[in-house]
Amino acid sequence: MDKEVMETSHRKVFREEIRNAIREAIFSGELNPGDRIIETYWAKELGVSQGPVREAIRDLEAIGLVETVPFKGSRVRSLSEKDIRDNYSVRICLESKSIRDVITMLTDDKMEQLAVSLQDILKEMDDCAKRGDLRAFTECDTAFHRTIIDATGNQVLLKLWEQCNMRNWLTVPALTNAESLLQLQSGHQHICQAISAKDVKEATSTLEDHLTGLMDGFIRGIQP
Repeated sequence: MDKEVMETSHRKVFREEIRNAIREAIFSGELNPGDRIIETYWAKELGVSQGPVREAIRDLEAIGLVETVPFKGSRVRSLSEKDIRDNYSVRICLESKSIRDVITMLTDDKMEQLAVSLQDILKEMDDCAKRGDLRAFTECDTAFHRTIIDATGNQVLLKLWEQCNMRNWLTVPALTNAESLLQLQSGHQHICQAISAKDVKEATSTLEDHLTGLMDGFIRGIQP
């Protein structure tokens, strides 16, 4: 392999690993909204130069997790109420389309496969809710919604949804009441049942209520 091609490939791997490391620090709460992301720290921490760190930060900025302020550097983005409302209005549209598409386009066999996959996620989600594991519950939540979108086969839809969903991680700490997790799990169960029944109206209406409830919870979480 050409030396230049190898260097480019290695640089890409570094960039992805760095991006994932910083993203995990944000998701875990090690980095909070407003915290600076110091290139020299991450370069030293991961044993790389500042170039791929800078590129990874730009990637995170592109999906809304990070913002760069002139003369102040990069920091974890803080979401306003308007940011959250804008985010969820788009997410509701994207997920409503995905539900309409799977109900109207999938064969009976594909619908059955989707139902089995969703039920498996719901069982795991129920376990997470009962033990109050917010982080694992959130991962199940992501898997549930992504499974529906994956079933459409629409990669553009998936890419747009991932951008919306990634931003939601910034406000996950707002949902610290473990008792609310079972109620959220119930909302997912209703969505799954409506999809299995091929009831577009009920499925999209339940989805909108579910996501609107999450949106309101996130907004309450950022209010002083």
